[in-house]
Amino acid sequence: VYDIPLYARVETLQAWRPGHERVDLLFLTTARYQFALLAFDPSTGQLVTRAEGDLQDRVGRPAEHGQIALIDPDSRVIGLRPYDGLLK
Repeated sequence: VYDIPLYARVETLQAWRPGHERVDLLFLTTARYQFALLAFDPSTGQLVTRAEGDLQDRVGRPAEHGQIALIDPDSRVIGLRPYDGLLK
């Protein structure tokens, strides 16, 4: 178990294992519409950022019931609903 500080309010958190990976990755989104794909490197004992980015759109109303992130069972696609009426 690792305790790692995140300087953000996490909105969604999903475990994801692409076909070529041996371990799960963590996909998370924040309240400020940022995302990160995190992996654990057992050789160094560190959490590594594999990808990060911005989900913000100029148009859209924040989702009334919070952001939603879904990953299909075959790990081919990640679906996001950061705003009402918008699927990314």
